[in-house]
Amino acid sequence: DVDYVDADDKKYNVNANLRMYKDSAIWVSVNAVFGIEGLRALITKDSIKILDKQNKLYTVRSVEYLQEVTALPLNLSSLQELLIGNPVFVDANIVSYSKGNGTISLLSIGQFFRNLLTIDENNKLILRSKLDDVNELRSLTCDLTYSDYENKKGPNFSTRRKITVAERKKLDIKLDFKNYNFNEELSFPFSVPKNYKRN
Repeated sequence: DVDYVDADDKKYNVNANLRMYKDSAIWVSVNAVFGIEGLRALITKDSIKILDKQNKLYTVRSVEYLQEVTALPLNLSSLQELLIGNPVFVDANIVSYSKGNGTISLLSIGQFFRNLLTIDENNKLILRSKLDDVNELRSLTCDLTYSDYENKKGPNFSTRRKITVAERKKLDIKLDFKNYNFNEELSFPFSVPKNYKRN
């Protein structure tokens, strides 16, 4: 279940089915009203392919398109880490840490961001990641929160996430995972109908 508010303050509430194969592909099917599929996407290391089923359009872009849409320096690997609930843009260069109120906070400075990562001290679960651009000429920030952890399928998994990206404009995404599985056989169906226009 995805709630999405874009930079122009347009709001969307959709259901998305997501399949991932580590370091290889992300497949997304987005259903809107009445469960009708409106969009299908296939993201690989070097490209993003999108089928806009409502407008019968087929779009192919380089993976850099992820960066245009999100304003974050995402690639396939970092997007997969984000979706699975692992920390992103954490550098081994930890410059400080603190403990208190049952949490541990680690500050790392990497190539793109200063990352303040907050972890539950007892369960070692990520609670929040606050990213601030290391480039002082930009005011890009990203706030990721992780909650409602479950341990039904093996690893601890945050079923509720909130992602807020802000620079000149703001982007809000809420993810509510209803069902999930790990280590299963997957297919990534993606064929382009002949009557689709190439965008």
